[in-house]
Amino acid sequence: MNLKAAAHAQKDAYLASLKELVRLESPTSVKSANDKVADYLQTFLAQEGWQVERVSKAEVGDQLIARYGADGQVRTLILCHFDTVWPLGTLEKMPLLEEDGKLKGPGTMDMKAGIMTAIYALKVAKAQGKTLKGPVTLLLTSDEEKGSDHSRLLIEQEAKAHDRVLVLEPGRDDGALKIARKGIGGFWVDFKGISAHAGNNPKDGASALRELAHFLLFAESLTDYDKGTTVNVTVAQAGTVSNVICEEANCEIDMRAETLAEAERVEKAIFAYQPKDSRVKIMVEGGINRPPMEFTEQNKALFAELENYMKALDISLEAVMVGGGSDGNFTSALGVATIDGLGSAGAGAHARHEHIRIEETLDRLALVTALVSEL
Repeated sequence: MNLKAAAHAQKDAYLASLKELVRLESPTSVKSANDKVADYLQTFLAQEGWQVERVSKAEVGDQLIARYGADGQVRTLILCHFDTVWPLGTLEKMPLLEEDGKLKGPGTMDMKAGIMTAIYALKVAKAQGKTLKGPVTLLLTSDEEKGSDHSRLLIEQEAKAHDRVLVLEPGRDDGALKIARKGIGGFWVDFKGISAHAGNNPKDGASALRELAHFLLFAESLTDYDKGTTVNVTVAQAGTVSNVICEEANCEIDMRAETLAEAERVEKAIFAYQPKDSRVKIMVEGGINRPPMEFTEQNKALFAELENYMKALDISLEAVMVGGGSDGNFTSALGVATIDGLGSAGAGAHARHEHIRIEETLDRLALVTALVSEL
């Protein structure tokens, strides 16, 4: 039996395991819920022969490092997260449903299917008597949807000890793999002006709102569409009542960039901004959260290997750059070969129609099995 057929033969077991995992709701902000997922996965992985280490976290769910195999030259790190954007109780309004070749439900696509793809890839390899290319590490984190602040160090430490990284986030909605991602930055800007009566003595005031308006135009002028850089002031607040010159204002900025040089250009400019009215004081916080995942030489080589497997397994997938970030941004920036979007095929991440397309997802299971196995 070839790997594609072997992967599809796991359909019933794969879906049963995925459904169990999806029924364990796990919004990032609820540590206890994520710890229940960690409990489930820790037991499941141990039963499948993985050596599992649990990393305790105080503010987010505990995280898991699972290792499988020891022999071979190619060390593979698989990255997954089990936190979701959906609040507790979502399953009551958005129930898990299998129909029309799809599995619908919160967290199916982003990214609990990816976790099962990782686990079942090793099951398929073992069942088919395949030798692994080398040791495989599965890192399961619990805060990706909130920026990976509590897992980034662990991700980078593990990546440095491996030759390549497979990120089992979902593909693009049309099924395309993700060979590059924009870097992401977030900035929080506070403006402190001087209040005054808007009718009697407006000149005595220094308007924080006016300064925010100047700043908005400045910040968004840093956008360079030709280079794939976007800067958007997405949230702003100012003022109290209509007859008072605004004393305080604030805003938030979303920045996306295809290259680190562009991300650093924007970051430097925002921090260097000088107010038009020197009486208004400005405080800027934040910066680059995820460096860009560029299509480096290392990433190109890993993708070329994957293309060979796609041809051998008669699977055709496009490869694209996307604007959203993942933990693969961190590993690629370290110079470790990284490829993303391997976990599932579907649509509706973070949306009410979230689902995976089952047969296409099982094709991805075959590809991940090929990447970790000697064929």
